[in-house]
Amino acid sequence: MQMKRTYIILLLTVLLLPTGSAQAQRRKTAPRRSTAKKAAEQPAIPSRLAEMLSATQQVMFVDSMVVDSANFLRAIVTNTEEGSVHTYNSFFASADHPEGFVYVNELRNKCIFSMADTSKHTRLYTSDLLGDEWSKPEPLEGLDIEGLYNHNHPFLLPDGQTLYFSAQSPEAVGQRDIYRTRYDAESGRFLKPENVGLPFNSEKNDYMFVVNEQDSIGFFATNRRQPAGKVCVYSFVTTESRHIYDENTIGQQRLLSLARIDRIADTWGKSGALKQARTRLAQLRSQRAQLHRDVSLQKDFEIIIDDRRCYTRMGDFHNPDNIERMRELLSMQQQAKTAEKTLKQARARYEAATPQQRENMRSEIIQSEQQLEALHMQIRQTEKDIRNFEINN
Repeated sequence: MQMKRTYIILLLTVLLLPTGSAQAQRRKTAPRRSTAKKAAEQPAIPSRLAEMLSATQQVMFVDSMVVDSANFLRAIVTNTEEGSVHTYNSFFASADHPEGFVYVNELRNKCIFSMADTSKHTRLYTSDLLGDEWSKPEPLEGLDIEGLYNHNHPFLLPDGQTLYFSAQSPEAVGQRDIYRTRYDAESGRFLKPENVGLPFNSEKNDYMFVVNEQDSIGFFATNRRQPAGKVCVYSFVTTESRHIYDENTIGQQRLLSLARIDRIADTWGKSGALKQARTRLAQLRSQRAQLHRDVSLQKDFEIIIDDRRCYTRMGDFHNPDNIERMRELLSMQQQAKTAEKTLKQARARYEAATPQQRENMRSEIIQSEQQLEALHMQIRQTEKDIRNFEINN
């Protein structure tokens, strides 16, 4: 009986003890659970990015500009002495490959461009300007290595050998990466392309790597951290040698931030170098703006209406039907120019031909001369119609 009373007293004592100790324990363990939860919520680094993280290149980014993805080339300032880049449609005046881009060299007699092949994937081709026409496209050999597809956005350095382009691959860091390769003259092929790595590539789309060697300024476009329809064009300082960050010194999290270009200010380093780079970039943009102003002053065509008027723009016409007539006139003038060139070549072959060959060529030349004369008559009549309709408007 005595033991029973003792047990009841002990039980009541336990039940009546204050709960402060238990609450303190809970408060003590709560931070550990919170820290574990926070670590679990931190996003994991994608495997391919993690593999390349330790080789992240030290790059000073001068500026970044968010623009419409359809017009991102306007934010890239190329040096005309080192070539230029264009959309396929604007360069070839065609709507065949709306996603393609073109690099054309300084002399504007050789270009590299992207267009779809039989597999509906895009490949890079090259073409030479022969007279007034571009030669048959020839594919660049060596780029179609296993896993690399949808080549686009070409840019060739002035050395004529180093090529930058974008492509997709299961081994890429993101959806579209930037690659570099060099032309091997002995084999007539480009060497195996290599990924340019971080920070130029990301988990998203990165492309159009352009280098202005004369001013040591480069550009590339990316849609990382951008809403649909927008891209960011980064400008950076180019260097002759490649240096990487020391992960042991700066730590993985800071290295990851630099690799992803979270803040361009983190890359600035010496203020003097940044100021000089900004000056060069401003000069490039000013020169491009002046070039555009000069181009805007150029004439689209020239047609004399009367003693007081000479039109050079479609907007000059008062008669709306004359705009279509002028388009037809320009087309016929181009046809005549091509026909004159072809006839000149035929006459040169005729002079060097044997009597038998001349006999076979004579009728063809006469027919070409008659067709050209008829075209010239049509041109003169169209010019007359334009003047009459404009004067009587």
